[in-house]
Amino acid sequence: MNLSAALRANSLTMGQAARILDVDKSTVSKVSSRTYHKWEEKETELVDKLASLGYDKSAADSLSVNTNVLVKTRSVSLFFDLCDDLADSESSLSSSLGMAIGTAERGKTHAARWYASENENTAYTLYVDGFSRVQLLRNICHELAGVRPFSFGSCVSTVAEVSKVSRRLIIVDEADKCPVPLLEMLRGVNESCGIPVVLVGEKRLKAKIDAVPRLRSRVRKPLCVFDPINPLDVAVYYSEALGVILDKALAENLSRRAAGGFRTVANDSLGSVDWKVEE
Repeated sequence: MNLSAALRANSLTMGQAARILDVDKSTVSKVSSRTYHKWEEKETELVDKLASLGYDKSAADSLSVNTNVLVKTRSVSLFFDLCDDLADSESSLSSSLGMAIGTAERGKTHAARWYASENENTAYTLYVDGFSRVQLLRNICHELAGVRPFSFGSCVSTVAEVSKVSRRLIIVDEADKCPVPLLEMLRGVNESCGIPVVLVGEKRLKAKIDAVPRLRSRVRKPLCVFDPINPLDVAVYYSEALGVILDKALAENLSRRAAGGFRTVANDSLGSVDWKVEE
């Protein structure tokens, strides 16, 4: 049984498993996604340790889905490169607004959350319709420093103080929903606090940015665009998430059905497990 199946069978989150196993949460995450160096050996070690501690329930069926896997498509690689460049302390803070765009289901949010979980100096936050500038900054401060100041000035001061210690990175997801004045506020925080910001959203985000010269001129090149997934991406996902090897025809069929989106692929994979169990 793989680690992801063991966690689901025993109703454990990655955080809970990490505490039980006395390892970092990132270790559990990397082993589950099979990105850990020599993950096979580490997976066996962790699953055996869980069993020895009483967490020995088995999955009802041998076929299970690890939806936490990250398929490193070309778009994901470009996004990670952009974030790495902005987070590099040797990198210039000139034009330090990053932008990643793509239609829904292209994997933008999964990639952004993944990057933040693997890089402790990165703060990920999701913009929610109706957020004021203080609400958004409070969430950013919580991710950066574990605090939620009450005033706008206190929030900015917190970001500035944290940035003095080391280069940090802010990722704002669904930034296409942000009103332009709020995007301008993030630009101001970016400049005054010396902290790079990556804006992630659908394609209308670029239109908003391009309409404001102060914003457009500060965007780091190249722009990251999340392209539609292809049959190879689907095949890699099924291999890593289910351990299933798809033939070319089936991968192409699933890719067409997904219409470029990873969420449909993930839902289809979950449905295939439900069908298998019902049999």
